[in-house]
Amino acid sequence: MVVEAACQSNGVTEAVIARMGGMAARTALYQLPAFRPVALKFLKMLANEEAEVQNIAALLRSDPALGAEVLAVANSAGYGHSHHVDNLVHAIMVLGFEKTKALTLTIALKSFLGDFGNAKVMKTCWRHSLATALVAEQLAELYGVSMDQAYTAGLMHDVGRLGLLMIDGERYAPALARRHGSVRDCLEVERSLFHMDHCQAGLWLTQKWGFPQEFSRVAGCHHEELAGRPRDLASLACAACLLADALGYAAVICEEAPSAAEIAAQLPASQWNRYNFKEAELRDHVARQMALVDV
Repeated sequence: MVVEAACQSNGVTEAVIARMGGMAARTALYQLPAFRPVALKFLKMLANEEAEVQNIAALLRSDPALGAEVLAVANSAGYGHSHHVDNLVHAIMVLGFEKTKALTLTIALKSFLGDFGNAKVMKTCWRHSLATALVAEQLAELYGVSMDQAYTAGLMHDVGRLGLLMIDGERYAPALARRHGSVRDCLEVERSLFHMDHCQAGLWLTQKWGFPQEFSRVAGCHHEELAGRPRDLASLACAACLLADALGYAAVICEEAPSAAEIAAQLPASQWNRYNFKEAELRDHVARQMALVDV
């Protein structure tokens, strides 16, 4: 399969995308709204640890609706700030760089979904993506990546599934709502409907939007079972996705899904870097953070 080749080679190219099946599905995906440009610029700006608060605030001001939502979250009861936050510089200081970035990307993806976010299946998939992002943050150190990279990888890993729901939810939603034997079974159903699965769709969408290659690889490769998976973003997204499922945030119910303890036992670790896995604490953390982020 083409996506498997892309995952094995650690590269995603236009040639790979051009060889994917599902011309009708790709055409429909192409007609979806673009991902908000400010969010993409934000993603690149905050890769620079020396990015200044004033520059970040100026970028948010260029998208007034996005800036207003960030202000609303900064003023939410969950952050317990005693004084009203009335400007973006103050909001960034209250939230911190990483949380501001996470919120910006979360709001941008949610606005991409638009009215589709009200559908039951879409809401389930959205909550899975958000839970995966929050779990990925907790696992970031094990994979040698920053927390904001981990969050972004988790949030965007299933963007292809969200896109397929948007272009033909009438056929796709019932397929997601029923139980499947395994993830592979679900991918086969997607291919029968669209001549592409949600990994291929995510690969295509993230490339179209101009996301950095590592995030396109996450969208395209997070279900690949590669021998000796490297400690990279795609592997992190895979583990976080499985853990989100096990914690009760599955986008699709699969009979063969592993338990949280089984997934945790396979996480990378060394004598200097061990993850003290506590399922109940992680579940509580995800629930609390979802309440803050998904205002």
